[in-house]
Amino acid sequence: MTNSRQTAEDGVLVRFWSLDHHRAEEVHWAASVWSKLVFAVEGTLQAESSERLWILPCSRALWVAAGETHRMKSLGKAKVRTLYFAPGFEMSRERGPMDVSPLLRELILETCRSGPLMAGEKCHEALAELLRQEIEQATSVQIGVPMPRTDWLHAWASAFLAYPLESPRFDYSRRTLERRISEETGLSLGRWCQHARTVVGFRVLSSGQTVSEAAAEAGYATPGSFIHAFRLCFGVTPGKFKTAA
Repeated sequence: MTNSRQTAEDGVLVRFWSLDHHRAEEVHWAASVWSKLVFAVEGTLQAESSERLWILPCSRALWVAAGETHRMKSLGKAKVRTLYFAPGFEMSRERGPMDVSPLLRELILETCRSGPLMAGEKCHEALAELLRQEIEQATSVQIGVPMPRTDWLHAWASAFLAYPLESPRFDYSRRTLERRISEETGLSLGRWCQHARTVVGFRVLSSGQTVSEAAAEAGYATPGSFIHAFRLCFGVTPGKFKTAA
């Protein structure tokens, strides 16, 4: 992978980090006093906090507030562009994925070309203000699945997401599993598994495979049942979502 990173310095409003992944791999960030916007101009990312797992195609970005931590990995080749906003650069937005408009996409790319954006330079200040407005106005999206917080249940959920065709083993009764999933995610066990399977299917679609292949790997009996579940979870069919991404 290749990368270009700007370090913090006096007068910087926005700095950037450009990183190209040539295969599926982890993306590592430490918690920072800078808030950040993570965007794959090409490819798909998977991000996970302690409470949720998200899928981020190239039409979505992830906003992470200062001090928050998360895990992320590329799902194959990806060109990742991350913008860091200086402490004091106030942004009224909670962590989570957002739609990336054509204008926001170009603003991100321009910042990576001409940054870091410096206070006192009119063009840089104007670009930073446009970024603020576009980020604050962007539509929030939840392409993903809520993750339980308890260690054993989180491990069970992670195993299910990795191998949905196999039922993960656990040392608790099914009734306990159903109750705890509902308490910690707000979804019934069946509904959570459906969301998880659609996430698995979308990961498969992101790698370039067909709807039929995605349905099979996600554990659906037919492509039609996968398409129906996908539409219920995300409001569009897999084909339309993939085209939009």
